[in-house]
Amino acid sequence: MQKLDHHAYPASPWKNGGGVTRQVLISPQGASLDDFDFRISIADVGSDGPFSRFDGVDRHLLVLSGAGIALETPQGEIRLDCASAPYAFAGETPIRSRLPDGRITDFNVMTRRGRATQTVRQFQLHGQLTLKGDGLPWLLLLAEGQALQARNAHGQTASLSRLDALLLTNPDELTLNGNGCRVIVAELKPATAPNGDAA
Repeated sequence: MQKLDHHAYPASPWKNGGGVTRQVLISPQGASLDDFDFRISIADVGSDGPFSRFDGVDRHLLVLSGAGIALETPQGEIRLDCASAPYAFAGETPIRSRLPDGRITDFNVMTRRGRATQTVRQFQLHGQLTLKGDGLPWLLLLAEGQALQARNAHGQTASLSRLDALLLTNPDELTLNGNGCRVIVAELKPATAPNGDAA
């Protein structure tokens, strides 16, 4: 279990140059935007504009803070706010964003198709909750709330403040304690080949 301090997330320009993103996690370590297996980041969005294009990449997007964002997609307009479920889309889909009510911060999970897959969810925590895993890599991020306490099955503990994350490379059981916390969990899996083996 590894705590990731939000003050240490490296910042870099968006792929299309339209803003700045803070990288929470990338694999393999040292990979670029063109060859990662998976990448998790936080972006500050201050103006309308097109999404960066990522061919061959599957994405999930959530709003961390702000009043919300409107996405102009080939299927029509989609509006997301902090209460919305994670929005899944292909990285090559042409999407343009609008900010009807000012700037936002969002959370992005990207996996390269054929190499990795993702499951992303968020939930509100009021008290104690135990999550059980199946040994796959997880990343857990505190999206809202002042403090979140975590303890794994081996007795290791961590205390998270807002936008801190936990990386669990072999999760089996994790107990969380917090009051008024919004928690995001991204589960990352190696892609499965047609014969059932990992790709």
